[in-house]
Amino acid sequence: MRARPSARISTAVFLVALVALLGGAAAALAAKPVKGATYQGKLKLAHASNVTYPIRFKVSTNGKRVSGFSLSHGYPVYCQGGGFGQQQTASGTISKTGKFTVKLPIYFAPAHQHQGFVIVTGTFAKHGRESGTVMTDFTKSHECNGKATYTTTG
Repeated sequence: MRARPSARISTAVFLVALVALLGGAAAALAAKPVKGATYQGKLKLAHASNVTYPIRFKVSTNGKRVSGFSLSHGYPVYCQGGGFGQQQTASGTISKTGKFTVKLPIYFAPAHQHQGFVIVTGTFAKHGRESGTVMTDFTKSHECNGKATYTTTG
């Protein structure tokens, strides 16, 4: 006995939806950060392929937030000169898919000036791994803006 065409279509739609649901659930499970862990790794500057700098941050004990970003040797600046402010603290929420974006303000204390942001975007992966980008967004010195990639483990 052959199934009606509408029954075959309904079964096919159900199977496609089931595969999509299971695939999404598997990706979400694989993307969980290690709760309470400190992630540490290396930031690789785009203009100097052999130069890396330490980066670290902390995941909250419930695994829902990131904070405590430390860029030991500073953030990416792609111009000459000085007088750039200090990166300030900020925290961000980790999405259900294991992604986050945190905007760390840059503040120059002597002039009492906000100079822009260091924007950290990351994605958690399996086995305590995580990777992303660090981008600078200066409000007045756009030629100094840059982007660098990084990888960490927790």
